[in-house]
Amino acid sequence: MSQNISPEERLFNVIKAGRNPVRAEAPAGVPPADAPAPFLQNINLHAVNEGLMVCLACLAALGGWMFFSKKEIPLQQLAELPVEHVPAVAVEKVEAYQPVSAYLQQVKKRDVFRPVTAGGASPAEIPAAANKDFVLSGIYMGPVPQVIITVNPDQKAYFLKEGDDIKGYRVKSILKNKVVLQRGDEEIELL
Repeated sequence: MSQNISPEERLFNVIKAGRNPVRAEAPAGVPPADAPAPFLQNINLHAVNEGLMVCLACLAALGGWMFFSKKEIPLQQLAELPVEHVPAVAVEKVEAYQPVSAYLQQVKKRDVFRPVTAGGASPAEIPAAANKDFVLSGIYMGPVPQVIITVNPDQKAYFLKEGDDIKGYRVKSILKNKVVLQRGDEEIELL
């Protein structure tokens, strides 16, 4: 009679019996694949969950206590703390701060395209006899480096590559931060 049972009826009988039709029976002595690990079988998960809830409540209480019981330590008490274990550090005198307007005036006076040297003067302020006619306006470091040089008397800008001539000088080299012009043995660096 089991031969005449449809697949649907067979599935219904398996579900009714409470067996898993997909799971193969494991050999004797081997636990099924979906069985918990042996060391987890004796653990009471309800007790573990309660313990974790107690820990969470303690942490929340500690956090609340720390948040609401902030105490400020007066600077006088900090100054009176022992400092034997702290090494002495040489502290340079800090100059007094000026109002923001004073700093803005200093910035407005400077040319942002001319860096300040260690001596405090920008390279444009350093007197140079041959340098006075040429002003470096820009440097392009592309596949073919180019430079923009403005000539002072007529304020005309020239776009030059290495080897080009300007007012009797030849562009010897173009670097990231300067250009070297050459006429005979004389060289001029434009910064």
